[in-house]
Amino acid sequence: MSKKYFIKNGKAVEVSEELHEYLTKSDRKIRYIEKDLKRNNYIIDSENEKVTVIPSREDSLDRLMDIGNDYPNQSSDFRQSTIEKIMLEKALEKLNEKERYLIVQLFYLGRTERELAAELHIAQQNVNKIKRQILCKLYEILKN
Repeated sequence: MSKKYFIKNGKAVEVSEELHEYLTKSDRKIRYIEKDLKRNNYIIDSENEKVTVIPSREDSLDRLMDIGNDYPNQSSDFRQSTIEKIMLEKALEKLNEKERYLIVQLFYLGRTERELAAELHIAQQNVNKIKRQILCKLYEILKN
């Protein structure tokens, strides 16, 4: 097994394979949130001399409200939503690693069932079935 290193304060620190994998995924998630969500993408059709802009996935609250989206008042009581988030985090901890991976990929990182199916070498319908089973399991955990 090869040694794994991670850079901390400018110095390479030897870490376990599990920790290296976790830190690498964490770094990628941070880059995704800080950069990828905020970038516009472009499709360039040189044949027709046309550029299509695909807007970033991050949007301004003002623009969303201008087009008719409604959002709760920011001064409203946030305690209930905080409690629900904590309950959800505790419920997610009760899932096994594969179940948690699927839920995080689909609902937190916005990946599609088709992308996960390709990664896991299974049919998209199976990803959907597994997702529904996990959501039922989470519902039962949260209900109790």
